[in-house]
Parts: sequence; structure tokens; C-alpha cells
Amino acid sequence: MKRILSMPLVAALAVAGSGLAPRSGPSEYPAHASAGQLTLAAAAVSADQAKKILGARIDQAGYLVFEVALYPEPGSEGTVSLGDFTLRQGADGTIMRASEPDVVATAVVPYPPASQPSIPGKVHAGTETVLVHESAPNPRSGVGTIEEVGVGPSTDTPPPPPNTAAKDRTRNQLEQSLTEKQLPTGRITQPVAGYLYFPKPNGRTRNNGFELTWFGESGQARMTVPPAK
Repeated sequence: MKRILSMPLVAALAVAGSGLAPRSGPSEYPAHASAGQLTLAAAAVSADQAKKILGARIDQAGYLVFEVALYPEPGSEGTVSLGDFTLRQGADGTIMRASEPDVVATAVVPYPPASQPSIPGKVHAGTETVLVHESAPNPRSGVGTIEEVGVGPSTDTPPPPPNTAAKDRTRNQLEQSLTEKQLPTGRITQPVAGYLYFPKPNGRTRNNGFELTWFGESGQARMTVPPAK
């Protein structure tokens, strides 16, 4: 009985995240390339599609979404890590690495800026001018000014702290959705698929698409993924 129950646990530890159901084969994706005994396949996801899938416009926060799949040959295995994927746009574009779901969710729903702590005993200083008239002529008298400083409690009322509960829930829900649909990571022996979230490279999206590279244990798989339609 113990051996039977331990098998699902081992499988759960081997691959983190549920991801997506892989398509029937690498040729079902617009782009694919092989590295050793594994084949990488990918498709760009449009902003509108990502909004329907994830429930948020992460493109407006500066992120792109790609559906990515890895197909090991029968009897082979490999390790999947987010740090193994890079994205580049055009020949001279900046290289970007895949981002973690919590980073993306925070970019979409930022935390409020830290409020400035109030200063205990804050006081208000003011200046009052008084005219002084003297009957006797005196070069140092006549019309003069007396400067007085009044000290008292500040009249500036700090704004109340913002209600962040709703934003926190939205951010947490988005992070959960991003995590559940992300490409599973860990040791794989079967095809896996899921989404990767990349910061937008600098410059315009070009017709020649994006260069997606996977640095696997058995070599590099590099391909050009056409822009989403």
C-alpha cells in the first residue's frame, strides 16, 4: 500500500506546475527545433487571447506570452527550468529571460508606494509682521517690524491609508492563474506544455518574429516564433 501511494507523490515532486495539455506533436506549433533527444515547440499568444486565458492584460504591463512545449524521445528525459529560456526580437534585440508569475502579477497590479511615516509632534511655524510707531525721532526706530513665530499643532492632515484588500486579491488571483498555466518545471520523461511570460524586448515587433532559445542539458534549441495573429 505504501508503494502505491508514493508513486503520485514522486511524480508530483518531479514536475512542478500543471501547465497545459501538449498538442499531438511538435509540428502542431508554428515553430519547433530539436536539441539532442528533446524537441522544443512554441507559439506566440496574442494580447487578446492572453486576456481571455489569464483574465488580465499583461501586455499593458510590458509582458508577452508564449505557449511552449517540450517533447522528449521515448525512453529519454530532461530537466526544465525557467532560467533555460531566452527571448530576443530581431538580430540586434535585447535578450530577455522568462519571468516568474509573482513578478508578472506585481507588474500588472503594483503594490502601493510606501507611505511616509508621520513625524510625532510636528509643529507649524508662521511669521507675523507688526508695525511699530514711535513719536520721538530715532534712526533706529520709526516704522519697524517684529517677527514672531507661533508654534502649534500642524493643520496638515495626512491622507488615510488606501484600501488595498481588493488589489491584493486581484494580484493573488492573477499570480495563481499564471502559476497554474505556466510551463511545468523539473525532471520530465513525458511531453509537457505551458505558458512562458517574457518582458517585451525593446523596439517594434518585426515580421520575422521572435528568437526563442532553450539551453538544455543536451544542447541548444533555437527557433524563430512568428508574431501572434
